[in-house]
Amino acid sequence: MQNNYNTIKIQLRKYSFEFLKVSNEPLDMLERLKDEHPQMIEEAHKPYLMAAAIVYVYLKRNNLNGRGGITAKAVGEYFGVKGTAISAKASDVEFWLYGMDDYFDEDEVYEFIDKDRFKVNEMYWEFIESEDAEHIEKSISILKNIIKKDSDYFDPYITLHEYYLENAEPDKAIVVLVEGYDRAMDLIMLDGEFPDELLWGFLENRHIVRMIFNYALLMWRLEDTERAVSLMLQLLRSNPGDNIGARYYIVAILEGFESEEAFEAGFMEDGEEYIDWQKQEEWFQEKIVKHKRVLGWWLDMEEDEWE
Repeated sequence: MQNNYNTIKIQLRKYSFEFLKVSNEPLDMLERLKDEHPQMIEEAHKPYLMAAAIVYVYLKRNNLNGRGGITAKAVGEYFGVKGTAISAKASDVEFWLYGMDDYFDEDEVYEFIDKDRFKVNEMYWEFIESEDAEHIEKSISILKNIIKKDSDYFDPYITLHEYYLENAEPDKAIVVLVEGYDRAMDLIMLDGEFPDELLWGFLENRHIVRMIFNYALLMWRLEDTERAVSLMLQLLRSNPGDNIGARYYIVAILEGFESEEAFEAGFMEDGEEYIDWQKQEEWFQEKIVKHKRVLGWWLDMEEDEWE
């Protein structure tokens, strides 16, 4: 951890000296992460990205970002990382430092609704229902072509990922899911912010929700549990009705399950293909009381809805 910590600390000092009037706040944030969530520093594969994320959280909390301020793109150019990557990592940093109350800006509601992608959607579902879907190599080729038709329609990325796994090509499976996730975030982020509302009720949004959800599952399998929880929370906050079931997986991660397969196995009888949803809900209601710091806001929202 010490190498990552020193690298991040040096970069924060340099940036603060050049742009922030030598403010100590970014360094204080780093110290809090080191004390309270050291794994975020230990497991940071890109310390320059972590430094950029801390800077961006500081800018956001002091109203120095966005229009007329210092953008994520500008911060990215300084640290040599992508602006969209900074926004995503900054969401993690902000949540783990300040909790859910400060995790989202409630002043203005940013709702995202994707455009109609009927033609490519139809192509995709015709493929899924065809005999071609039974042949791995042919399916991989077809899905690649569908992606070329519209690179911002994300269900084909998820399915291509699954075919690569079935074909014992895990590296390709990861690459295609990361590519789909990056494009999805580029599509929906506005001034570095995740939508306040990304509602499942709009059919146009569902492929995006599924993309982010599946990427969160990937992060879970790769043991980046804080990233997985942060993404699931973004999905839950932007769609509290939670059609995708993010709340169950948040609690499962916090309870220490290693993957969604390990979690779901507890709700399946031998030989059964589907989860016993009632059993899962009972488990969730029992366990969530331990995790009110993370999900207390959602419980309060549920109670208000039934009053």
